[in-house]
Amino acid sequence: MRQLYAPALVMAFVLANGSAFADAAIVAAPDSKAEVVPDVAPGDEIMIACDAVEHRAADSDVRVVLTISALPDQTSPGYKKVLATDEEIGKYGVKVRIPDVPDLADHTVNLNVYVVNDSSHAGCDGGHVKVVSHGIPDFRRDTSLPIRHS
Repeated sequence: MRQLYAPALVMAFVLANGSAFADAAIVAAPDSKAEVVPDVAPGDEIMIACDAVEHRAADSDVRVVLTISALPDQTSPGYKKVLATDEEIGKYGVKVRIPDVPDLADHTVNLNVYVVNDSSHAGCDGGHVKVVSHGIPDFRRDTSLPIRHS
């Protein structure tokens, strides 16, 4: 139940304040074993709400790292972690854009949030998301298109 409560609080704050966070999907840290893994595409924005971000010091550096959670039958994309660089920090969470990096599609990633300053460090597990492809066909490799010769 708490898993749904945190996003509801953040969503209520976002709607009440008309923040730029309104377009982002909200992901809360998993509190139970019944985690829902949403599908996201590169370029999608998500918001991760967690205590480490909410209780950070003003001079804290907040970073979000996507760690590949490869299943045994999945092929590795050739890297294990990706730093999300397009981020916006709010009072209750951090909004990031899913990076568009090669071979990330069709992988599940763990979202880790790190909050660091000179005197302390904290973090939280933002749960998992499944990165899916854009759905845009790659016309360079599509051989079903007719070829016109002039």
